[in-house]
Amino acid sequence: KVFGVADGSDDFGFGSGGGTGPGEGGGESAEEAAKPFIDAMVSFRENVRNTALEAAKKGDANGAINAILSMCDSLRDDALPPLGVLLNDRPEGTRWNREDPAVLLREIADRRAKEAEARVGKLEKQLVARRKELDKATESLKSPTEVLRTAEYSAWDESGVPTKLANGEELSKGQMKKTKKLVDKQKKAHDDLMKKSDGKPEEFVESLKKAVEDIEKELAKLAV
Repeated sequence: KVFGVADGSDDFGFGSGGGTGPGEGGGESAEEAAKPFIDAMVSFRENVRNTALEAAKKGDANGAINAILSMCDSLRDDALPPLGVLLNDRPEGTRWNREDPAVLLREIADRRAKEAEARVGKLEKQLVARRKELDKATESLKSPTEVLRTAEYSAWDESGVPTKLANGEELSKGQMKKTKKLVDKQKKAHDDLMKKSDGKPEEFVESLKKAVEDIEKELAKLAV
């Protein structure tokens, strides 16, 4: 099917004559019938052109490509359905059909609701994983020599293992073994964090915080 002006009994097109204007059956003129479709195409062209010009100034070819693809999707999903035009992207090319606008809009709304639901589920899983990673990294920031320097103890060896309780009593062998195990565990976690963060653990933790915040913001938008 050809999108545009048509003669004869084709089920889509605007006619090449003016025989449907006021006084000739009471219908729309060819220009009136074509206007919403032309407006959609003009708006699409203007957006693409402006994006390309802006990208040329910034030298951002990839940004322009992504933006133009997004505009193509918006034309398909937002501009044409209210006009009763359904576009189907297929490997062999894009095909179109005329449909009832109300049906098209309802189908699009249903599809978007399902996509949003799936997106929310995916983001919630990501949020749980990111929060867990953040908690672990935050805990691993603590120096192994400082992790047990609490009011519970009053003396420690050079590696940070407590040797005396707060009342001055020496730790038993069992207590020493337990606290040393905790310090060794913290040392391993701290060393792993230093390696993972290329020696910049604070920056790594901040990046995790931002990732958590970004996911939370996106979930908030989807909840609206």
